[in-house]
Amino acid sequence: MVRLRTGASIIAAMVLTLSLAGCFEITKDAAFREDGGARVEIEMGLSAAFATLLKNPVFAKQMAQEGAPDLFADCGKPWPAGKPIPAGMRSVESRRGKRADLETCTFVIDVSDPVAAAVSSKEMPPPAGDKMPTHSLSLVRLAGRPGYRLRFAVNPLRPPRARQDSRNAGKAVLDALFANRHLTLSISARRIENTNGELTPDGRRVTWRFPIASVIDPGRPAPLTFEADVIYK
Repeated sequence: MVRLRTGASIIAAMVLTLSLAGCFEITKDAAFREDGGARVEIEMGLSAAFATLLKNPVFAKQMAQEGAPDLFADCGKPWPAGKPIPAGMRSVESRRGKRADLETCTFVIDVSDPVAAAVSSKEMPPPAGDKMPTHSLSLVRLAGRPGYRLRFAVNPLRPPRARQDSRNAGKAVLDALFANRHLTLSISARRIENTNGELTPDGRRVTWRFPIASVIDPGRPAPLTFEADVIYK
């Protein structure tokens, strides 16, 4: 949580907010095939200003000390030789790009067994400390049907307790930093059922869209939830 103690720190925070406004966006898309596998694309977008700031040695060192992950550090590099691809996945690739005012890194994952891949994702170490929201994921096969039941939740951050004025100031900075930026998750398959997302009229695609500020808001009282039955054949 941001603590603003002096006039100088307030001015610095305002400058940072203006320069990094709308700095981050995430889009995830999973397209399920009739064989039960899926192609998953995850696009991470950073504003050009924020991407430049990340390259500053002083800022990069501070981010590392605080345990914040650098998601762009290895973008575009091949999967490390000698490191096994997680179970349930055939391949993992990434590429750098641009979209509107964002510098992007897109991860493309060929998933052969979504249930095994979901288990693999749980085994990956989470970001250090309380820097990123934690999540819970459940993906199970539907009994007697060619499909999966997805239950995904993003939990609120749990930072150290702070005074109400500090919490309000921090929320104002978050809202300004991430104005008009969203976390978007889409799933397409032969049919989508029992979902709490926005379903297309043909029932083949569901989308959830949340403002980034609400995803990382420590004051959010409950997890953000994504639920759907995915019928792939």
